[in-house]
Amino acid sequence: MLAPPELFGIVEENIYRCTEIDALNFPFLQTLSLNTILSIGQEKPSPAVELFARENNIKITHMQLPVWKISEEEWKLLPDAVVQRSLSYVLNMKYYPLLIIDLSCTFIGVLRKLQHWNLSSIINEYREMSFDRSQYLYELYIELVDLSKFSIPRLRLLDPTTTENNNNNNNGHTENGVAKRDGLAIETCGHQGGNGHQHHDDDDDDDEASGQYDLSLFPVELLPEWYIEHERMWLEDKLRCIEAKRKHVG
Repeated sequence: MLAPPELFGIVEENIYRCTEIDALNFPFLQTLSLNTILSIGQEKPSPAVELFARENNIKITHMQLPVWKISEEEWKLLPDAVVQRSLSYVLNMKYYPLLIIDLSCTFIGVLRKLQHWNLSSIINEYREMSFDRSQYLYELYIELVDLSKFSIPRLRLLDPTTTENNNNNNNGHTENGVAKRDGLAIETCGHQGGNGHQHHDDDDDDDEASGQYDLSLFPVELLPEWYIEHERMWLEDKLRCIEAKRKHVG
C-alpha cells in the first residue's frame, strides 16, 4: 500500500507539499518522479531521507530556520532570505517536480499571496492543511508578510496593437531587462529595497547582495505556466476595474 507523507497535497502542477516524510512514504514518493525536495525548517531531513534522495537522483535543499523568538524586531516566522530562496525554486521549472516540506505550513500561504488569493481563502487553506497545528501567530505572519520586499518577476500587459504582428517572434527575447512572452512584459533584472540574498546552484550558502536581489534567478523561459496565467488574470481584472471606474467618472 502506498502511503503519502503527512498532510500531503498538490499545490500546483508538479509542485507538492507535506509537513514531513519517513521511510514508509518512499514508495509513494517514487511515483512522483521528484527532481527536488525543498525542506524548510529547523532540522535537516533525516539520513534515511537523504539516502533515498541520493538513490533516486533527487536534489535536497534545506532552508535552515532559526529558533523563532517573538519580538518587535524579529517577528517573522520565515526570514526574508528563506522566502526569497524558496521562491527561486518554486518559480523555476528546472526544479520540477518539486516537493516542499514545511512543518509550519506557512510558506504555501506566502505563495498564495503571490498568486493574488484573498486573505480569507489563504487562511482557510492554511487551517485545512495544518489541522491541529494551526496557530494564530502563523496566520498573522502570512497576513503581514510584504511581498514587495522580494525579488519577483514583475509582469505587465503589453499593448496588443503594438505587439500583434511581432509577439511570436519576440517570445523569450530580452531587451533592457524586459522580456516579452505571450503578450506580457516581464522584468528580468533590477533590484528591490531591503536586505537581499543571491542564490547559486553550486553554492547553498546565502551571500549578501548589497540590498539587491538577483532577478536572474527566474529565467523567463523557465517561469511556470501557472504563474504566468495567474499574473495575466490578475492584470486583466485590474485593467477592467480601472476602465470601469473611468467610465463611471466620465
